[in-house]
Amino acid sequence: MGPYQQMLYADAFGNFRQLLKDVTLSPAMGSYLNVLNNKKVNATTGIKPNENYAREVLQLFSIGLVQLNPDGSPALDSSGAPIATYDQAAVEEFARVFTGWILAPAFGSGVPNYHDPMVVRMARGVQVDHDAGSKRLLNGAVIPANLSAEADVDAAIDVIFQHPNVGPFIAKQLIQQLVTSNPSPGYVARAAEKFNEDNHGVRGNLQSVIRTILVDAEARGQDTNPSHGHLTDPVLFVTRVLRAFHPTSDGVLASQTAGMGEDVFRPASVFSFYPPAYRVPGTNGLLGPEFKLHDSAGALARVNFVNTVVFGGIAANPPDRPVGTTLDLAPLLPLAAQPDSLVAELNGLLLHRSMTAAMRDTVIAAIEAVPANNALLRVRTAAYLMTSSAAYQVEQ
Repeated sequence: MGPYQQMLYADAFGNFRQLLKDVTLSPAMGSYLNVLNNKKVNATTGIKPNENYAREVLQLFSIGLVQLNPDGSPALDSSGAPIATYDQAAVEEFARVFTGWILAPAFGSGVPNYHDPMVVRMARGVQVDHDAGSKRLLNGAVIPANLSAEADVDAAIDVIFQHPNVGPFIAKQLIQQLVTSNPSPGYVARAAEKFNEDNHGVRGNLQSVIRTILVDAEARGQDTNPSHGHLTDPVLFVTRVLRAFHPTSDGVLASQTAGMGEDVFRPASVFSFYPPAYRVPGTNGLLGPEFKLHDSAGALARVNFVNTVVFGGIAANPPDRPVGTTLDLAPLLPLAAQPDSLVAELNGLLLHRSMTAAMRDTVIAAIEAVPANNALLRVRTAAYLMTSSAAYQVEQ
């Protein structure tokens, strides 16, 4: 997973086409979705190309299940029904593209090479496991016969990359992760337009798309709509709490997020930890992807994590946890004697000065209930109440 994460990090602000190709040839992804050691059809042995990656690269990584309008809404046929983006035949044809790939040569010790991109299996100068026949992909695009495995992958990536769904499909999910689970159609359309062309003739410029998302009026404005924003997923919740208070930490925190429903690197399915189309129960259909893993046990785990790190810390336990995790609350101690000043400081630090008057009064009352000579407990009380609050956990 290390090299896979480094690849995502390196490509995050690059071009989406490059990201899609690098994911396709990643040995980690190849192992996960069966491109690795995927073989062409063999009538004698009954082998058929594995369809896992062919299906997921379309459904989850690029275009989705139905055709989209530029604003991310489903395109409808004359009867008002959504229009499928691909069928089973297209999946089978893409599966033929992704054949013939194996791990790059092992390192000197014989350790399997999950660092470098996959390579094509060769025997006497021939790509033995790759299907070199012609392939009909999306929207009638045809890859001619007798191309190499490398050329087939490039051609298939181009076909996917040029599909009109990619802009709105990717733009909406980026907005959901970065700003709000329920973006307006106009917000999606503006980001998708930037994906399609970045004002310099480039399609798929992720840096330009992300900048557009983050500076959009719907991201920067004071939106009072209660459906605006999104629940912070467990990993970001943990790291946000820690970074706010200059922590000392060994980073051994996976068990903390696992208790909140996000066991790092171990998602339950190809949808990762939560699907983008998940709707929050009892909200009349509001999208809320992160709420898919937010149950009562996870909610308690969040509060317990805050309680642990604020009121003491996670103890060291060598060798697995050599340092532990503690917060530095000392800079806030001089404000403990003035609860209103302490709350104002934390309001700016944690809530972008969006605290309601009712919440402010509640937190101040809790601070004042702590003896004035116990400055540390006052600060801990304020930090605990604010970081465990719904106002902090739902970013708006």
